[in-house]
Amino acid sequence: MANKINETKNKDEKKPKARKPRSKVTFFFLVFWAAIIGLSFTLIVGQVRQYNELRARAEELNANIEQLTAKNEELEHQIDFFDSDAYIERQARERLRMVRPDEIIFRNIAAE
Repeated sequence: MANKINETKNKDEKKPKARKPRSKVTFFFLVFWAAIIGLSFTLIVGQVRQYNELRARAEELNANIEQLTAKNEELEHQIDFFDSDAYIERQARERLRMVRPDEIIFRNIAAE
């Protein structure tokens, strides 16, 4: 008889235990956290993409600033040159054919 009791215990041990059904609260809890994680991931990816776009735009603008700064310096040098006495004198001689009072101008009539 003891042998039959041991066999009955062994059969009970081998049987899989019935799983308890998960409650609806646990299911909704998992769905809620999955939605939160998915939303967070989507927001982070969007922020990283926007950051990369803004960084590229900033690099483009910095290159544009460097180019405009160089152009500005070139224009300032031209302004300084145009305000110089040497430029004014050269333009007076070339365009207006002016001469200094102590200079004598010879014209080659044959070349005209």
